[in-house]
Amino acid sequence: MPNAGGRVLDVGCGIGVLDYAIGRDNPDLRIVGIDISEDSIARAREHHALPNVTFAAKSLQAVDGEFDCVLFVDVFHHVPPSEHEGLLRAARERLSPKGYVLIKEIERRRGAISLFFDRVISRCPEVWLMNREELEGLVRRHLHVRSSEAKWRFPFPHYYITAGREDGTSP
Repeated sequence: MPNAGGRVLDVGCGIGVLDYAIGRDNPDLRIVGIDISEDSIARAREHHALPNVTFAAKSLQAVDGEFDCVLFVDVFHHVPPSEHEGLLRAARERLSPKGYVLIKEIERRRGAISLFFDRVISRCPEVWLMNREELEGLVRRHLHVRSSEAKWRFPFPHYYITAGREDGTSP
């Protein structure tokens, strides 16, 4: 996470559990959680708001300002692939000069349990799981990949991609 006083944008924050945990442990960090679901944002505001954590029902493209970190935690597999490029472009445009994007996703290989959770338990109508190499290739079109790794986390494999501006400058 960014140093004290930094700004984090959590794209697809859901009900804000992650933002609450980060904000509680880092009171000097300013966190903005966004989600397109107004119901999720209402729950986030009710249960997970803190003085340094705010929530908004809006798309990434509608967000103003610069951020030191743009988070995508289990977001891309809920977004149609035709919208991935737009998300990455918008994330890059909102990065501070030395900011970075952190993506955590579920690996398509051996991701059947995740597919079950999303489709049956969460009732997501469509899920687009990708392999790390696929999403990393897409990220490379817009950002400089700093690290990329896969890890097994029960009950299915996850991968993590960190990327930033190649030249370290503002748009």
